[in-house]
Amino acid sequence: MSRRIALFILFVFTLLLFTLWTLVKFNDAYNALTKDTQLSAWALAQVEIETLDFTHQGEKYLLSEEETKHDLNLRFDILWSRYDTFLNSDETHDIRTHYNSGNVVEEAFAILQKYEQGVVKGDREQLALLLGEMEDVYPKLRNLLTVNFTGLSSLKNRALIAENRQTVFIDMALIMAVLAFFSIRLYRDSKHQQFITWHDPLTKLKNRTYLLTQLKCLNDSKQKHAIVLLDIRHFKEINDTVSYEYGDRVLCEVAAQIKRKADKFEFSCARVGADHFAVIAGKYSIDFEFFVKSLLNDLNETLSRMDRSKRMRISMGVATCQDAIDNNNPYPTKFDTVLNNADFALNIAKKSHSQQIVFFSKKIASEHRKKRKLADQLANLLASSEQNQLYLTFQPIIPRRSDVLGCEALIRWHHPVYGQINPEYLIQIAEESGIAKDLGRWILLQVRHALAVEWHEFRHRIEVAVNLSDSLFDEELPQLVSEVLGTEPNFLDAVVLEITETMTLDDIERSSNIIKSLEKLNVRLALDDFGTGWSSLYNLNHLSFSKLKIDKSFVKNLSTKPNQTFFISAIVTLSHQLGIKVVAEGIEDASQLRSLMTLGVDEFQGYYFSKPVSQQEFCVFCKEYFTQHPLALDVTQL
Repeated sequence: MSRRIALFILFVFTLLLFTLWTLVKFNDAYNALTKDTQLSAWALAQVEIETLDFTHQGEKYLLSEEETKHDLNLRFDILWSRYDTFLNSDETHDIRTHYNSGNVVEEAFAILQKYEQGVVKGDREQLALLLGEMEDVYPKLRNLLTVNFTGLSSLKNRALIAENRQTVFIDMALIMAVLAFFSIRLYRDSKHQQFITWHDPLTKLKNRTYLLTQLKCLNDSKQKHAIVLLDIRHFKEINDTVSYEYGDRVLCEVAAQIKRKADKFEFSCARVGADHFAVIAGKYSIDFEFFVKSLLNDLNETLSRMDRSKRMRISMGVATCQDAIDNNNPYPTKFDTVLNNADFALNIAKKSHSQQIVFFSKKIASEHRKKRKLADQLANLLASSEQNQLYLTFQPIIPRRSDVLGCEALIRWHHPVYGQINPEYLIQIAEESGIAKDLGRWILLQVRHALAVEWHEFRHRIEVAVNLSDSLFDEELPQLVSEVLGTEPNFLDAVVLEITETMTLDDIERSSNIIKSLEKLNVRLALDDFGTGWSSLYNLNHLSFSKLKIDKSFVKNLSTKPNQTFFISAIVTLSHQLGIKVVAEGIEDASQLRSLMTLGVDEFQGYYFSKPVSQQEFCVFCKEYFTQHPLALDVTQL
């Protein structure tokens, strides 16, 4: 709950208390007023009664000679005492100030004082004069009570006060009810906002904010902990092909499965992204690895049940606080170091085709630092015109016809420290660091330079195959190829771009549009590594290719596995019917070449002809090939 909301609730609570206090004070004032009115009426009534009793006793004394002055003096003393008390007592101070009561009683008391000696002596003449003057004052005394306390005006005033009292109580009650209503609403809203702050609305799991806070607390308290990050691969396809509603059901089911498993081990769990989840393991033990593998199995079963295509799968990255420490500090210096390590491990698992769980280690971190260093160096090399570490080699591709010659451009990196960098590793570095397009442009520029300079004499008779990485095969590819190769002289028809079938799987329609744009530029495409994917025939049916390269694994086993012959024969027959040339790679001996030529393969590549060579060496190869035709292929000669 925020400080502002807490202060507002405190203010409302204080206002409620003040309202309640006001009601109590008002009620006390009303009761005091009522009591004061009652006391005033009683005091004046006593004055009137004593005055009336004295008058009656005086009249009896005047009418009867037998009456003694004893009773008269007694009544006179009582009335005198009543008047004196009324006029001088502190208790009747407020009464004397109301309704002119003090002046009226004082006037009556003055009459008593005037005839005091006569009454004491029993002088009937003086008594008669006293009673006569009292007759003029008595109505005034009478009116004090009747008019001000028992009259119609007095009754109306008291009724109005009572009515106002009831109105005030009702108004105050309504105010308190409204304040209470808004306070309750505000409290509920604040609780909801607090829930949203720490929870994911869809799955009701904790969110990323909670995850970071929990990790900070664990790190600050120096408590041993670990984190598991989970990702659902190919989850987007569920949203796109089924519905977002069903995708939400999948997320909720996965979240519930994670929570049930985590609760058994007293671990915390959270949803940290669209299809990303996390498990925080405090005080993990030797059972932690069992927990991770068991969770993976349960989630795979859940996804298998909910995904008919069986493509969704779980990837996990696991890191512990022990992996983040160094020799100088027994605990991570930053609370999110463990999270970053787990995320790094998760990225490796997502890119792996075989590993679903990757446990972060210092070896992985060292490899990551090496990759980052090589990525920076690669970017600098691509930007430099004087570097000599990056270069291309070219492996000849021999067609049945001897008037043309093909080759495949292959990237090489001779590092001054690490020596020759594996080409696949080089491409991986470029892809992960986001410079794959820069590398692709550099390769195309090198090919253009070779065609324009080194191979100028044979440029119209040479085809150069260039492998495309995943990042290059997008809507910007036609423009890139046109910018590099489409100028004068135009080398667009001398290039064959090779793509793998896995690059086209995610979106066939998008891939088809890219290929059509390249066809408009007269750029040909080859499907590389044919036979290694599960949808090769589907790609051939829906996408347009000029060439098809049979994977070298089929050529290698050609002599040992008879079924390979039937497989290659079927590929060649189908490809030729579709107007596609077939290229076989990985040829290492004459028997393989003889078999492939018999099966109708159109072009051949492998160490049997040549290893990858430099630009200059390939130029020499071209001269020998085009002048002497020593490599012209004839099945009858083999």
